[in-house]
Amino acid sequence: MDKTILALGSDIKNRFLISDGQNISFGPDTGDLGDANNYEFFKTEVYQVIKRSKPNIVIHDLHPGYFSTRFAKTCNLQPATCNLQPVQHHHAHIASVMFEHGLKGPVIGVSFDGTGYGTDGNIWGGEFLVVDKAGFKRAAHFTYREMPGGEKCIKEPWRMALSIIGEKAAPFIKRVSKKEKRSVLEMLKKRINCPLTSSAGRIFDAAAATLGLCVRASFEAEAPLKLEKLCERSELGSYKFNIKKQKNSYEIDVRPLFNAMLRDIKKKKKKSIIATNFHNSMANIILDTVKKISGDTNIKTVALSGGVFQNKFLKMRAIKILSLSEFRVFINEKNPVNDLNISLGQYYVSCSTGKN
Repeated sequence: MDKTILALGSDIKNRFLISDGQNISFGPDTGDLGDANNYEFFKTEVYQVIKRSKPNIVIHDLHPGYFSTRFAKTCNLQPATCNLQPVQHHHAHIASVMFEHGLKGPVIGVSFDGTGYGTDGNIWGGEFLVVDKAGFKRAAHFTYREMPGGEKCIKEPWRMALSIIGEKAAPFIKRVSKKEKRSVLEMLKKRINCPLTSSAGRIFDAAAATLGLCVRASFEAEAPLKLEKLCERSELGSYKFNIKKQKNSYEIDVRPLFNAMLRDIKKKKKKSIIATNFHNSMANIILDTVKKISGDTNIKTVALSGGVFQNKFLKMRAIKILSLSEFRVFINEKNPVNDLNISLGQYYVSCSTGKN
């Protein structure tokens, strides 16, 4: 008998999914469930679906603090035998690409976004995963950096610049008081309220703040948008970075990249050139890391997903150089590349791993 699956999606850019095993229907784009009105709307819509469809399986994000996760665990689902399944955020991103393109795996998944709860309890967001029907393995990630003040870093990108580069970045950060910078540097030194993150989104934030483009964001993704806008399509320069093997995975250190940016700023190079070099470097990180993973696994298929790939310059550059290196490259096409694809990925993971 076919199972009815309800996939609740993510908390930001929420869109749930219901499937009877043959047909898939998406709920409305609900927005951020952290907004009380949005969450009430989400609950109303989902309860109607539960009442009508009586799902056997409900899938939620791995993050224990997400409103969607709490809802799944407290909404008194019927029947009582309904099975709850958590799916890791970045695994879902890559799985959504696999579903769209009919990929059975294994694939090398590159999932770049701002945040997602990792299996180690840290904040992920710069992930290279090997994904197949059995699940996923984390094959590489950006070096963990502290987020001084936690989520404050999202609206104050300058904090991540200090986290990645250190005290020598302070003179380059404009329109922030010396007192504020000293306070954040002290937080970093003592590791007070500094959760760890591997987020690619925070790296783009730090680059924009270092260039003086955005130290305080007034809307979502303001910093990376301003950074991308400066890019020159014909510029092919890039900066160095380090990729090191750590136990069973690779770790990517972007500190050399930022040090090179600082040197170019001191030399008064055009900001457009520095911004382009940064983007080219991030694309080269994708290529070089994928090559290393491919060398270990012999996988030649790559799936790209996550909100950072809304950056067209990065997306097109990464696809081009991966394709030139004879990788088969896939990305979300029928569905958004951001968190609106999470429920689709959750559904695919549940179906492909045979947990249902």
